[in-house]
Amino acid sequence: MTPTRTTYLLGAVVVATMAAMYLLAFVLGAEPLPLAAVFAVAVFAVFGAVITLRTSLPVPRPRVREVVVALGATAITLFMAREMEIPQLVAAAFVATSLGVMALPGGPLDVIAAGAGYAGSFVGLLTPAITLSWYWVLVAGSLAGLLWTLIGPAVMDGVGGRMGVVGFMASSAIYAVASLSGEEHNAVLLPAVNGMAHAAVIPIGAFAALITWTLMNRAAWGFNLASGLPSLLVCGVVAMADMGATGTVLATAWFGGTFVGGTSLRRLPSAAWLGFAGALYGAFMLHFEGPLQGHVGVIGVTGTISCLAVIAVERLIRPDALPALLPARLSGQSGVP
Repeated sequence: MTPTRTTYLLGAVVVATMAAMYLLAFVLGAEPLPLAAVFAVAVFAVFGAVITLRTSLPVPRPRVREVVVALGATAITLFMAREMEIPQLVAAAFVATSLGVMALPGGPLDVIAAGAGYAGSFVGLLTPAITLSWYWVLVAGSLAGLLWTLIGPAVMDGVGGRMGVVGFMASSAIYAVASLSGEEHNAVLLPAVNGMAHAAVIPIGAFAALITWTLMNRAAWGFNLASGLPSLLVCGVVAMADMGATGTVLATAWFGGTFVGGTSLRRLPSAAWLGFAGALYGAFMLHFEGPLQGHVGVIGVTGTISCLAVIAVERLIRPDALPALLPARLSGQSGVP
């Protein structure tokens, strides 16, 4: 199967969304040396986007089930984080783990529905300081489910972090609509952390990606379970340790690393490449700044950009690099490699 015009249209929206976040978080106000590195990664990420879009799949018809599951996951995460005062990432990881169990063979959910629910759980973390009314959050969760039923199986399939991208798209859209109606909202900024804890974000991102990758490819776990259960354990321990700002940053680094670990073997063929993508994600998180700090889905978007850049590097060093970047009618190839 080959991508359709709808695939490319949705792909363009996804790429534009990631480009906007990248600009706001890593380009504006960046220092000269990091800016040069950011530009280089952006070039590779563009190549990665071309490669993955060219080998994407036709967009399926939307299903109501994904919207319902995402809405339910959003509501549960929202209730746990706001009313029960459970740490945000612990709440999201619990919902993800529950969805993963329901997606086991013989369970009531399939992979796409579980993914929609995971995306909805991110949206359930919208402004836990309660600066955005709960009904807006539920609308955003439903939108995330709708987007995932279209994007998830087709657009850049197999690239890690896309659930976060969908969460970011849905929450950003609802932020804009809510603002027009006079609703006030403010993102909850990640606290500043320096020293060894700051530098630990890089290996944590790589290790989390490799753990998730191993559970998926060696133990045959679904992504929700491979990402959610370890995150529930790690984020739960961090919360009980009461590490303050340091714990929040390290838990976030872990959670985002698991998104990177969801990249399929079709996109990154080995653990080494996957670990590289996880480390790159961690490096980006060291320099995240600007108005989108703490915004729902930004760690997923950062993870996806990191994956795309590494996919491009891996593909460009292959002998068949040029055909991979050309349209099928020029390269003599067609379909999915």
